[in-house]
Amino acid sequence: MLVSHVDPWVQTIRLLSSGLRCPNAGADTTPVPKRGSSYGFEAMPGTSGLPHLKVSLIERTTSLTVTIAWRDPTSCFYGAQVWRVANAKVSGTCVLSGQRIRRGDRIFHPQRSKPAPVNARAMILESALNAIEPLQANQV
Repeated sequence: MLVSHVDPWVQTIRLLSSGLRCPNAGADTTPVPKRGSSYGFEAMPGTSGLPHLKVSLIERTTSLTVTIAWRDPTSCFYGAQVWRVANAKVSGTCVLSGQRIRRGDRIFHPQRSKPAPVNARAMILESALNAIEPLQANQV
């Protein structure tokens, strides 16, 4: 009897590297954020184009900063990462809503640090955050 032995680690890496080749990759999903558990609001799976990415708003710390939980099993995990508001310097895609970002749009991005975070180029539209949790008048 011939038994084929596939290394589980190699098989796991192949599955993770397959990217968008998942059953729901072509599905029409509405990029509407949903309320998560105690972590605040979360992106719907697949809205960012990365089905394994999970982005959650933990809290709005000020009118210019928010705390985000970033979970990407293929690259990094940040449990409480500070993001700052700015005008987008380049076009891109909102990791929370999946909407297109144009140069000059108001966005949040990870706070700069050394070394730079793995998700340093990620952006969230300010309007996407306002849609799920509007800024309260009493916040600074």
